[in-house]
Amino acid sequence: MNTANNYVFPVMSNYNDEEVKENYWKCQYTSTDKRMLHYWVVLPRRVKPAELKPQNIAEVGLTNIGRYSTNDNQPYMEVWAAYERCQWEMNPSDWLFNKLELMGEKVINKRLIVNPIGNGIFADVLTLKTHSSGDEVISRYTVHKDYNPEESGGNYFLIKAACASRDYPLLANDIHFIAVNWDLMHRSNLAFAELLQSVSLSSNNNSGFKIPESWQVKPLNETRLVIEHTFNGVNTGVINLCFYSQEMLFTEQDVFSVSTKRFHDHQPAVMLTTDTLKTIPNEFNSSFGETIATCAGEIVSAKEKMNAFYQCYVFSVGQLWCYAELVGRHRNYKSYCYEANKRCLEIILSSFHLEKV
Repeated sequence: MNTANNYVFPVMSNYNDEEVKENYWKCQYTSTDKRMLHYWVVLPRRVKPAELKPQNIAEVGLTNIGRYSTNDNQPYMEVWAAYERCQWEMNPSDWLFNKLELMGEKVINKRLIVNPIGNGIFADVLTLKTHSSGDEVISRYTVHKDYNPEESGGNYFLIKAACASRDYPLLANDIHFIAVNWDLMHRSNLAFAELLQSVSLSSNNNSGFKIPESWQVKPLNETRLVIEHTFNGVNTGVINLCFYSQEMLFTEQDVFSVSTKRFHDHQPAVMLTTDTLKTIPNEFNSSFGETIATCAGEIVSAKEKMNAFYQCYVFSVGQLWCYAELVGRHRNYKSYCYEANKRCLEIILSSFHLEKV
């Protein structure tokens, strides 16, 4: 695999309106009776529809809803649109990265885009894949998400514009233009895959946070809440929220040590290993201050045959410390438990508010 090349990753178009009109056309995909799947995409004039009937691609869990390609003597280019209906609220970016790993795509450049209305993190990704023939293909992917009004849950969409790696320098601008100029024609009024429910931390509802409706909240005591993703008795993720007075604990490391003591008390039955607690810029919630502490790791229990992903965030709000801990499944291709767990924790952090006293 040739990874030494520096493939350009344009993020701005230099085309003026006249050039766009001359060289591109707007395709409106309506080849399914499901209006929620209709979309438009701007394509180079030499790129034409090749396959429009929806096709299930079972090996990657996607349904193809449009393939377009060139049919001339110029360098070959292909555009491919697909979607998957998923029950849970996730970041479209996390859904896409799961698919890219499954398809054997190597990410060589990316942009992460936070949607201003708060419905998650989106992605614009450049990938390289070497096929069994030895041919190298460069692809650019972008994503959309919308509520599924027929079955509930969310429709997660991707579009892929691709060409041979040897032709990419010539086609990079066209591929970028396609990847950023498409959208759904009939969006729902709900930007999330699930409705959000409010969790109150005070009697007058002036403190609390939000979670997706498929999660359940269990208060353990006045200073600890457990938020679970449990179905038919099987837990796929759990988030612990613990609160401490800043008069008792003075640093993020103090909070981390006290909060994780319960794991170390049960060694060797339960083993928690993490990287070092580190401070990162706070991009979740302005009420937390400029920075937030975090670390990730793994929890192993031989007795319970458990090997779980672990992540925590420690932040201060008002006169309190908050320790937010996620324990759940690692990323895999059989479910989206990892992606749903990650998204729920992000929603909690971004919506968390505490009444000023």
